[in-house]
Amino acid sequence: MSVDSRTKSIKSPRFHFIGIGGSGMSGLAEFALGRGCDVSGSDTASSDSLIRLASLGAKIFDHHSSENLQGSDQVIFSSAIKPDNEELVAAHSMKIPTLHRSDLLANFMRGTNSVTVAGTHGKTTTAALITHVLTTCGADPCAVIGGVMLDTQSSARIGDGRFFVAEADESDGTFLNYEPVLCALTNIDRDHLDFYGTFDNIKASFHKYLMTSDPDIGVVCCWDDPAIREVSEGIGRPRLTYGTILGCEVRGVDLQQSGMETTFTAIVERDRIRCKLPLMGKHNVLNALCSLAVARALGLNVTQAAEGLATFRGVGRRMELLADLPGIRVFDDFAHNPGKIQACISAVRTAWPTQQITVVHQPHRFSRIETMYDAMVASFRGADDVILLPVYAAGETPRREHDYEAFATDLALASATKTHISLEKASACQLALQLSRHPAIILSVGAGDIWKVGHMLREQLLG
Repeated sequence: MSVDSRTKSIKSPRFHFIGIGGSGMSGLAEFALGRGCDVSGSDTASSDSLIRLASLGAKIFDHHSSENLQGSDQVIFSSAIKPDNEELVAAHSMKIPTLHRSDLLANFMRGTNSVTVAGTHGKTTTAALITHVLTTCGADPCAVIGGVMLDTQSSARIGDGRFFVAEADESDGTFLNYEPVLCALTNIDRDHLDFYGTFDNIKASFHKYLMTSDPDIGVVCCWDDPAIREVSEGIGRPRLTYGTILGCEVRGVDLQQSGMETTFTAIVERDRIRCKLPLMGKHNVLNALCSLAVARALGLNVTQAAEGLATFRGVGRRMELLADLPGIRVFDDFAHNPGKIQACISAVRTAWPTQQITVVHQPHRFSRIETMYDAMVASFRGADDVILLPVYAAGETPRREHDYEAFATDLALASATKTHISLEKASACQLALQLSRHPAIILSVGAGDIWKVGHMLREQLLG
């Protein structure tokens, strides 16, 4: 397959982002700044991303108010913003055009050789890996992803505009809003059932996603995932498969993990390429194989792309090492659904099979617990102790009473681990340190503000 270069022209209005510090918004806001747009935004929670955006010239408000919209040509919102948000209501009354973040991203991608990455988990790391290997191959891509790329400390990359890498979020169905040249699909799990209702609906939506790709370029998809094998049938587009099972066109074999580094051999057609990846776990090998398959689909040098894997520094909050001291390590991870949680713990257990693992977990959304209860309680296998914090509601209210004691008990039985309940982050930190029998690993895991626990632990350990 090959891709012709394209050009694009983007207008530069002043954008105001509601909830600008969100993982799906800060990178897009930074990209807009890099393209010469004026940017303002509001967010009630402080974060490093807001500090970075302000340093780049964005005007940041720490509250929501109609006054923040003065001079704005367009107001950008995400699905996390409720219809009664003060600024969104004000934008409508002031007749300022509003645009969902996915539509603004689609506007930026239009006219490029765009690659979208979808899947229930692994999107951010995979999109960052694709961005990295394309850069290694000299392709100079643009990118907007949902996490901070540690080599640049940014969620965005401004390239020459010929290639564009972006995450496509399935949680609200907006991954169907794009017109990519190439679709990448990492996996399909029973997540977001509060939005889709049934697993069949989820699969049907992913089938539609694959159909958004260019009919001449097609899709890259993980052949290890049986649901992907199902939804990728009959799409009428070229399909390049990757994975670890027989039949993959880009296949990983001889996986070996030593500490935080994994090596494997990538088989691409007749070539066998030994790869070094500074990440843990089979799931990250699959993410890396996806990046090589994308390079192959775009007609780039796969050997050069594979060599570039060794210099990938990772993504913030994706098994990010916060402290590494004699006898104890602290990692922070964004994992919030069963597949992500189990992959995270499994990778650490493989790296250090005899060390004690304590997980501090903040469940994310009541709807996820309610719709994925059995999978959630069984996803902590491999941990020695699990400390549960209250649910990070993300604006939700529970549809039925949430019983913390029953959740903890069921988790202990299903995952064969010890569970503890802590109502405060500070007490969770103290308990994690008390439980740790050196050598030990402590993981802060979740999609809310659980990252504060990891940083509190780092400060206590490093002084």
